[in-house]
Amino acid sequence: MDLEEKCKQIELMLSDVDGVLTDGRMVFDSQGIETKRFHVRDGLGIKLWQKSGHSFDLVSQRSSQVVKMRAGELGVSIVRQGSEDKMATLNEILTELNLTPEQVCYIGDDLP
Repeated sequence: MDLEEKCKQIELMLSDVDGVLTDGRMVFDSQGIETKRFHVRDGLGIKLWQKSGHSFDLVSQRSSQVVKMRAGELGVSIVRQGSEDKMATLNEILTELNLTPEQVCYIGDDLP
């Protein structure tokens, strides 16, 4: 199977957040409130992917209210934060959505 055929199978893009949808910086104010910087072009890409009939969901080892807010703005339905074992989380999502691993594209920048 060539790359084009493999890509046609993808129904879900599952993405990490920090360093993928953000610039990788974590900024905390004196109250301990976290700030993240998202790029609007990523949001456009997500919306275009969704408009084409596909799902885009998030999984992150960290937990942040900002991620929940951004996901809401983008219409992301599955947001799993605080995931220590991303593979287990992926398997839960696959079961939930009745998908196979071949139907998922995962975007990440770290080992967890």
